[in-house]
Amino acid sequence: MIQLNTQIGFLKKTGIVLFFALAAVLTTKAQVKIGNNPTTINRSAILELESTRQGFLLPRLSDTTGINALTPPDGMMIYLDPTAGQGRGLYIHRSGYWQRITTDSTSTRAWSIDGNTIDANAKFGSLNAQDVRLIANSIDKIRIKANGATTFYDSVHIQNRLDVQDSISTRFIRALDSVYLQNARIGDSLYLNTNLLKTSFNDVLVINPTTGAVSRRTLDTAAFRGLVIGNFANTDNAQGLERKTGAAAGPDSLILHAASYNTPGGISTVAQGIAGNKVFRDSVLLGSPTATAVPNSTVQMGGSVSYAIRNISAATTLSVSDYTVLVNATAADVVVTLPAPTGLNGRVYIIKRVGAGDIDRVVTIRGLLEGGSTSSDYNIYNSGTFVKLQTDGNSWYVIER
Repeated sequence: MIQLNTQIGFLKKTGIVLFFALAAVLTTKAQVKIGNNPTTINRSAILELESTRQGFLLPRLSDTTGINALTPPDGMMIYLDPTAGQGRGLYIHRSGYWQRITTDSTSTRAWSIDGNTIDANAKFGSLNAQDVRLIANSIDKIRIKANGATTFYDSVHIQNRLDVQDSISTRFIRALDSVYLQNARIGDSLYLNTNLLKTSFNDVLVINPTTGAVSRRTLDTAAFRGLVIGNFANTDNAQGLERKTGAAAGPDSLILHAASYNTPGGISTVAQGIAGNKVFRDSVLLGSPTATAVPNSTVQMGGSVSYAIRNISAATTLSVSDYTVLVNATAADVVVTLPAPTGLNGRVYIIKRVGAGDIDRVVTIRGLLEGGSTSSDYNIYNSGTFVKLQTDGNSWYVIER
């Protein structure tokens, strides 16, 4: 009995060892892709980094004392940034010492003969009391002296015109003909020709929005009866505003009606449906318990949120009304087609496979994926697996899975 238990214990220990050994082999053989296009990896790379805006950031050491104590192998790379600034650059460990593989420069910026993209702090020239010489054919052509004087050793040719720009200040402007003002501000009085002002009571001055010309027009005297603002009406009206004639010579009433799906109008305090696309410039707070609360984000929710969700079991093209889609592929494969991303910048879809079935059935998500120029497929085999996609207006990208 003791021997049997011993054998079982040995087998258990052996199984554990084999499990971790196998896991180690699988781990060391795995490929890793970080960055853009996570679904594709170069076959020859065990680790691939891909990005259009990010780089590979190496350790930045002020000296090599600490790392040398660890006996670094050949092929290790570091970026050395000494306190004194001398010897700064990229190094690789080779044949037992650190070998610099970048140009020797005491500055964080280096000039290229092919041109440079510079910032406001970039400098070209000397940092000590020495002249800067520009030569051609080994002959000095321009010398910028340390005292600031510049000497040209040959002729100076200006191929095009030379413009000298400065401010022009005037106190008076006199025009014998027309004067056209754009975005003018009158800080005092504006005087018009007296002939233009000799009008009857029911004459008005109007301006042509196209030409800017000011002219005189006569209105019906009924237009001067006046208007008073009436009550807000929760009912809709074809024009949105309704003018009701006043009694006798009294003023007319102007009533604002509530907007509806089919008519314009105002916002009421009762349940109301409004149609047409609306754009809000500022932040929006929904479900606030007080009228004085201020949104802390572009959109802030003061309560619960509901998203559209539906079940499908057959081929479907997603629409503007979709958000979460549960796909049942128990009986047959199902293709879910994404809409063209143009004009849909920011839209999100969540697609999840549900129901019974095994990996013999597949849910295929089809569309412009991961920056591709032609339609491609993203397959879901296991029930319970989901993917969250979002578009930048050009392609659909996998955000979460």
